[in-house]
Amino acid sequence: MSHISPLSRGAAALAFLFAVSPSLADGFDPVTGVPVITVHPGGIEGDVSPLSGLPAAPQRPGTLTVPGVTEAQREMSRIPGSVAVVPTARYEDTYAHNLEDVMDFTPGVYARKRFGAEVRLSVRGSGLSRNFHMRGLEILQDGVPFNLADGSGDFQEIDPLIAQHIEVYKGGNGLRFGSSTLGGAINFVTPTAWTAPAANLVRAEGGSYGTARIHAQAARVYGPTDIYAAMTGNHVDGFRAQEKEESIRFSANLGHRFNDRAETRFYVISNTVDQELPGTLTLQQARQTPELANPANVAGNQQRNVRSIRVANKTALDLGDGAVLEFGGYGGYKRLYHPIFRVLDHRGPVAGLFARYRDEGTLAGHRNIVTVGGDGSWGEVDAKQFTNVAGSRGPLLASGTQEATNLRVYVENQFYVTQTVALIGGAQGLHSTRKFTNHLVPVQSDETTFSSVSPKAGVLWDFAENAQAFANVSRSYEPPTFSELVQGGVFQFVPLDPQRGVTVEIGTRGATKTVAWDLTLYRAWVENELIGYTPGGGIPAATFNAGDTVHQGVEASLTFDVAAVTGLALPEGARLLLEQAYTWSDFFFDGDPVYGSNKLAGMPPHVYAAALRYRSGSGWDVAPKLEWVPDGGYVDYANRLKAPGYATVGMDGGVDVADGVRIFFDARNLTGKRYVSTYNTITDAALVPTNVFYPGEGRSFFAGVKVAF
Repeated sequence: MSHISPLSRGAAALAFLFAVSPSLADGFDPVTGVPVITVHPGGIEGDVSPLSGLPAAPQRPGTLTVPGVTEAQREMSRIPGSVAVVPTARYEDTYAHNLEDVMDFTPGVYARKRFGAEVRLSVRGSGLSRNFHMRGLEILQDGVPFNLADGSGDFQEIDPLIAQHIEVYKGGNGLRFGSSTLGGAINFVTPTAWTAPAANLVRAEGGSYGTARIHAQAARVYGPTDIYAAMTGNHVDGFRAQEKEESIRFSANLGHRFNDRAETRFYVISNTVDQELPGTLTLQQARQTPELANPANVAGNQQRNVRSIRVANKTALDLGDGAVLEFGGYGGYKRLYHPIFRVLDHRGPVAGLFARYRDEGTLAGHRNIVTVGGDGSWGEVDAKQFTNVAGSRGPLLASGTQEATNLRVYVENQFYVTQTVALIGGAQGLHSTRKFTNHLVPVQSDETTFSSVSPKAGVLWDFAENAQAFANVSRSYEPPTFSELVQGGVFQFVPLDPQRGVTVEIGTRGATKTVAWDLTLYRAWVENELIGYTPGGGIPAATFNAGDTVHQGVEASLTFDVAAVTGLALPEGARLLLEQAYTWSDFFFDGDPVYGSNKLAGMPPHVYAAALRYRSGSGWDVAPKLEWVPDGGYVDYANRLKAPGYATVGMDGGVDVADGVRIFFDARNLTGKRYVSTYNTITDAALVPTNVFYPGEGRSFFAGVKVAF
């Protein structure tokens, strides 16, 4: 599969932007008289919101189509539930390769590396038993779905370096993206020329396991038009055998302001990702010889290779008197070449339209914010399976077309009964179809529809200048994906019901000059959870509907300025920050006929991360870090086998060596701990094979340089 086309496109775009003279004045003010359009979505006044944490360097303001980090924090602070904003400053001095690297201090988001850029991603137990790809979450870049139309996804296409910030909407708080899943939505927002850190930026880094990565970006403003483009090339030999990865990711956007109340923006995203799959090991192998690959993966030269391109447009109109209308559409094409037990060759288009109207005004003399929106999406996958001959296609074994459509509408109203207390009510309607046609049996075609209305209600209380309390109740509804509807060698629909749930959450968040906190408690009652387990002898492990299950937990983060709190004397301009994140997860069956009240497999009950970051007043910082998982959680639903716990320590930091030049380092697992990162869930460790463990990486060091000019 050729690398030439995506690389050529990305290199040409970046070369063009680097070559032309920047039409920028200092501070990114355009040389024309067009004013900067800054979005003020309402909420707590001032530069710091309850989501922003301790005060940091000011962020560049955004525009109508793309808010800046501060503006995103302000808007998300009006959501009466658990949300988070992760600025790139949070991980820019690390080798941020996958979602685990960027989400380690976001409580409630469980991301653990399987291999390469592949992670096990779950929020509040979403898709917990999914041992491949992803389900139960909406993953987006600039509001454009990375998921296929059936809800499945490959997040290896996401490049953490091509982001301004990351927005995390847990559970029912993902309403604005039409998400009705148990997990919610994660949106990666790319910079524009208005918010980019510099007109030109080049970053090069390398380190352990044959790692080499280069990233370049350019930003230009030409009067009312702005252009931003970025590309990242990455090569990793891998900690384990059969783990080599090569990728090229390109992202660009072009915006145009018609006037100070109308703006449109076009996006293009291109990905080339080749990833070898080392597979799983026994627990003993993971502890003693973690560099090994599963022999079956080596024999089959197992891989996951993706080629994708997406184009999108978003237009925003300021209608006056607090009303803003956003609308747009997207289209793309993706190919997945995936030699595993067979060679899966999936390819096809995806397209969608969306609109969102927001009006901030008054109702009966009280502040009132109403939001109405919707989207429609369609996707078709030409799904073929071939005999795997050492990673190449052999005879054709299966051929079918998977077609999915979705229509979603939502409405939400925030009514302020007082200046500091808002009551929120909303609902989402969903209608989805899934159709599968088996081309090897022309008369065989299956089609089903899924429809629901999911209400939501909540309350938000600004009990202090920069502190809030909130509570909400929401309903989730998840149709099965094609990986669940058309399982293994059965090329027709497996009868499955949609997963339903009701989640209640309560929490508080806020910040002062010295302390920032975020605490949420939640409990979800789930019906027909889509889960992998074996109900009886002779039936292969696949996805079935469980009975009733319960997901409950705590999501907490706490950061404080050590010197300010303890009175510790530091040099002028220096700060010492203790950053902490903790997730408690308690998921269990509720009277299951086979497993009773056993714990659900797949999630450690406790995950704790901490960093003690020293920021000098002279351009350098360093942070020792700790990750502690005291109990790896159950591997099987019979609760006979647990994964061992672990603790790893690391350190990262950087130094400004000249104006616009920074050197950084990232050291991981400094003690060389051999541990299990994650695992595939199974039914009963006494009855089925237990070679399901993914070993964590050994001691590793990465370093790089970043030049902005």
